[in-house]
Amino acid sequence: MGRRLHEKNKEIYDVIRKYNLSATDSSIRTYVTNIEKIYRDLKIEIDNKNYKELEDYNKVFDYLDKEDMTLNTYKNKLSSIITYLLSNGVDKKIVTKYSEKVDSLSAKLDRQKEKMQWNENEIKNKEDIGLLQKYMDTIKAKLPSTINKYFELYKYMIWLVGTFHLNYPLRNELCDAKIYSKSEYDKLNKTDSQFNYIVVDVKNNSVKIILNKYKTSKTYKTIEFDVDNKDLCIMFVKYFLSLKKVLSDEQYNNHWFIFRHDFNKLSRNEYTKFMNTVFSGTGKRISSSLIRKIVLSSIYPVEKMKTLSHIMGHSIKTAVDDYVKS
Repeated sequence: MGRRLHEKNKEIYDVIRKYNLSATDSSIRTYVTNIEKIYRDLKIEIDNKNYKELEDYNKVFDYLDKEDMTLNTYKNKLSSIITYLLSNGVDKKIVTKYSEKVDSLSAKLDRQKEKMQWNENEIKNKEDIGLLQKYMDTIKAKLPSTINKYFELYKYMIWLVGTFHLNYPLRNELCDAKIYSKSEYDKLNKTDSQFNYIVVDVKNNSVKIILNKYKTSKTYKTIEFDVDNKDLCIMFVKYFLSLKKVLSDEQYNNHWFIFRHDFNKLSRNEYTKFMNTVFSGTGKRISSSLIRKIVLSSIYPVEKMKTLSHIMGHSIKTAVDDYVKS
């Protein structure tokens, strides 16, 4: 079995070996090494009896998220934990949380491999809105046909947020957005203006956006507009109908449009990072403010400019002075 293992490490090795008889000695030793390091970093005594400490997946994710490692290394460590927990007969629901995290990392790796190849002419204007729209088309083509778990919801979040911003260039208002059916929204207390709303009319495949919380709300008050992109509406409806199927009643009742794997809302800073993730496959750091500049630097008729200025919560003068490239 190669180099002799420490007694406590040997216990972990034996538990995994008993669970997976076909694994190579090298593979199991890698699992043991990963588990040992995680135990040590989390200040857990290295002893197989302490496997239950790893059932707190949020604690483990917080630790691993802060470590300086590649996505592949992150996946390998999670795989070690999954095998170790299964070896100890841990509840499959706990293991599922780790598996969903692995799926999320796999998606990020896929996006890295799919970085767009810009030609010499495009390099001069990488931010071109048409190229970003084509990129979102490649994301859409790989969306799962059904949504049954968080990881699949996450894929739809990426496409919906990216496509929405390219059509309706808001700032980061969607991180404060809650999503409701029309009937649910009609029952709400409309005096509460601390949230933005995405109102989905399932019957008519239509979507209304209501903005209460945004940078210039004191000047422009509540902004409402209908989503006129039919494809976007259909996808919003599909995403919304899947939420109640995937989430528990408690999680669903928060009504957040996008959320972390622990089902809590994103902060503004986290949303900025999320936007970078959405377009990471382009090889560019794309933010909501950059998209505002890209969109308003395109040539629009006056009426289109008026409509977008209303949606974006500023005057046409601000659009021209602050966003449009000369």
